[in-house]
Amino acid sequence: MIYKFTNMVLSYKLQFILKNFFSSNNWSAYTIAGIAVLALTFLAIIILNFRAVKYKQKIIALEQKLLLSQMNPHFVFNSLTAIQSYIFRNDPYLAGKYLANFAKLVRLILENSRLEFITIAKEKETINHYLELQNLRFGKKFEYSISIDPDIDEEHHNIPPMLAQPFIENAIEHGIIHVSLNASIQVRFQLVGNSILLELEDNGIGIEKSAKFNQKKRDDHQSLATRITHERIKNLRKAYGKTIKMSIIDLSKKSEDNKGTLVSFLIPAIHN
Repeated sequence: MIYKFTNMVLSYKLQFILKNFFSSNNWSAYTIAGIAVLALTFLAIIILNFRAVKYKQKIIALEQKLLLSQMNPHFVFNSLTAIQSYIFRNDPYLAGKYLANFAKLVRLILENSRLEFITIAKEKETINHYLELQNLRFGKKFEYSISIDPDIDEEHHNIPPMLAQPFIENAIEHGIIHVSLNASIQVRFQLVGNSILLELEDNGIGIEKSAKFNQKKRDDHQSLATRITHERIKNLRKAYGKTIKMSIIDLSKKSEDNKGTLVSFLIPAIHN
């Protein structure tokens, strides 16, 4: 009898506790506690994802530096060979000028390769040194120009470094090298909406005719430049969610009056 009475008391006591537990005040407190736990869990997930993204960006940055380093050896070898030829020809002025420009360009490349984005002013300076060296190497065979849309802020609009360099090299090595007169390369930076349009145009013999002169050399070198650039663009999209569009057009296919190649990059405008 006492046992049943004790159970009855405990049952009523349990009901009282549960009733109080699920009362509005207690329910609000536990709701707040639950929300707090969920918030802390969500915050922990955000922190872990943030660290993962940063780690991924570091890997991509290292990949870009590796890709940039793959573009330079061919040009470095040719530059050193040209300096050597001026020394052998006993032309200290041109040898010294070439060496000074080469040193400036190497410094810029080393600086730029540590960065995912650089100012258009810095990219213009790098391209200018590169074209000047190539023109000196080929005996002033071609003219070149670099134009920047006045709506572009050179010091605050940023782009990935050295997108243009391998294609300028291709334009010289496989295009205008076969042009006897009035060879030219034009580099243009234009503001198109919220994007930067970077164009490289030459009046060389074009992609198809270039292949007839030296199929293996063109395929190996130009395909490498294109492959590396596509890889860089893909990595930039992974890291920053920004899509860069690239196109290569053989101008001789458009009409008989045109010749040469047009390479263009449409890059989302990035401000520093």
